[in-house]
Amino acid sequence: MFCLSKSSQNKKAFTLIESIISIAIFVIFAFGIYGSIQYIYKVVYSSRLQILETAILNEQMEIVRNMDFFDVGIVSSTPVGILTRNSIITRNGINFLITRSIRNIDDPADGTIDAGSDTSPNDYKLVFLEASCLDCPQTSVLSISSYVADSFPETTNNSGALFVNVKDSNNVAVQGANVHVLSNDPSISINMNDTTDNNGILKIYDLKACYRCYEITISKDGFTSDQTYSSVSLGGATPTSDNEHVTVEVGQVTNSAFQIDIPSAMTIKTLDDECQPVANVAFNIVGGGIIANIPDTYYYQNNLTSNSSGEYDLNNLHWGDYFFTLSNNNFVGSIPNLPKNIWANSSQSVSIIVAPQTTRSMSVLVTDGGLPVSDAKVTLNSGGNVYTKYTGLGYFKQDEWLGLGSNEMYETVHSYWYKSNTEYDITNLPYGLKLTSTAPNLYENSGYLESSTFDFGEDVDYRKIDWIADLPSSTTIKFQIATSNSSTPQFWQYVGYDGTSDTYYDVNHQDINSMHNGQRYLRYKVYFISDDVDPIFGYSRYTPTLAEVDIFYVKSCSLPGQVYFDTIPQSSNNTITIEANGYETQTLSNITIDSIMTTTTILNFL
Repeated sequence: MFCLSKSSQNKKAFTLIESIISIAIFVIFAFGIYGSIQYIYKVVYSSRLQILETAILNEQMEIVRNMDFFDVGIVSSTPVGILTRNSIITRNGINFLITRSIRNIDDPADGTIDAGSDTSPNDYKLVFLEASCLDCPQTSVLSISSYVADSFPETTNNSGALFVNVKDSNNVAVQGANVHVLSNDPSISINMNDTTDNNGILKIYDLKACYRCYEITISKDGFTSDQTYSSVSLGGATPTSDNEHVTVEVGQVTNSAFQIDIPSAMTIKTLDDECQPVANVAFNIVGGGIIANIPDTYYYQNNLTSNSSGEYDLNNLHWGDYFFTLSNNNFVGSIPNLPKNIWANSSQSVSIIVAPQTTRSMSVLVTDGGLPVSDAKVTLNSGGNVYTKYTGLGYFKQDEWLGLGSNEMYETVHSYWYKSNTEYDITNLPYGLKLTSTAPNLYENSGYLESSTFDFGEDVDYRKIDWIADLPSSTTIKFQIATSNSSTPQFWQYVGYDGTSDTYYDVNHQDINSMHNGQRYLRYKVYFISDDVDPIFGYSRYTPTLAEVDIFYVKSCSLPGQVYFDTIPQSSNNTITIEANGYETQTLSNITIDSIMTTTTILNFL
């Protein structure tokens, strides 16, 4: 009988799982050691680079300190000198980029040129040197700076100063903007690049005086650009005073202002009156602001054609108003009304409603001086023929809150769902919805009103919210909006302009977040706040007053405040009559319509 000895029975081999686990532990341990070695190597290498860069910068600064004061400057820049803006220096087989910036400093000790107390602002110079490795992944540059001065008082001959101010579309300073200054005067050798400071300003001292000779271009990564122009560069148009090449006068400061911001995008859709895409529509677009006159010249102007889907996408647009004209179709109207205002750093769309070309047509926009007038009756009498149309529903207005609360759906008499610390006052001016009065000239500190539910129907796109209010000092009114496809949702979620409950609509005529589009039912919640508290009674001494709330929207291809007449029998002696509830009737007589025309009519309130 065969059997194993006791010692043999106690000897066991590694199983496959045990082997795999052992290998995994070894690999993890090995990678840890490898990663540590790599990290140490990177630290040592980075320290070595900094040592080399520090040595190079100190060497370059010593060179500057030993130069003649009048040679300390950049070639074709100001202060002018013998140094180049950039140079490459090699150490230990590694290439380093050296960037030099030198500026005149106007020390306030003897007055400043912008205050008019110092006509020689070049008191001393600031030398700023930067070093970066060209052959390695360096994340930040190393820099050094120093002041250098002459042994004699400063002198300025036939020169002045140029202050370049760069702001965004909201007039907020843009720091780090690239400023390129080029002289078009052959006798002045200036071709310099520099950047704005934390206040969005670049101050350039000791520039030779000349008339419209400095061409300035402003740029920054991810931003639009701005520049000065000449009549020649604009094909004969005259640049506006803010956009012409810069003049520098002797002993004076010239302030030049520029604006750049994050560009915008716009999708242009060409549709028929049934909201179906119309392909290959040729149109001209201009906008973004006027830079020259006679003729008017815009930041952006181009002739374009929509694609097979009736769309055209535009990017890198300057903010401002945009206008459209058609060449192979009639213009029926637009959603929203033209001009289309584009904000910086936004993505928006505009629908251009078109129709087949006719000899005579007219698009009429009816407003009350700013807002489109909905459901206005527009009658055209041409050659004995009478045509009547109604403007598309452009907005809903609520201007009274007389009814009882707890009304689910909005009606003329029953006008809200719930309110807290607010009342509708039609006795004391200004009339409207206010904080509840607690005593003569005293009011609750805060309150709100939640509206009833408004039914906007199917396929609705909400555009803007607007209101009319009286706001004494230290008072505020702000809104939130809730929408649903059910008139009785489980709860109404009120949100602000960014689609969250943390923000509010607190600016008049503000865009409604697109998340609400397609939601049939809408409610708004208005908040009243007064911060001027009476120290004795604890109540507020002032109240904001809400007189009117407007919700702007479009449905399908209805044109807010617009109508279109496609075929007009005669070109002369046409009459248009416009009637709308709450407005004076407007009659336009002896109108000549001999082409494709658009017109805007303003109605006066009764």
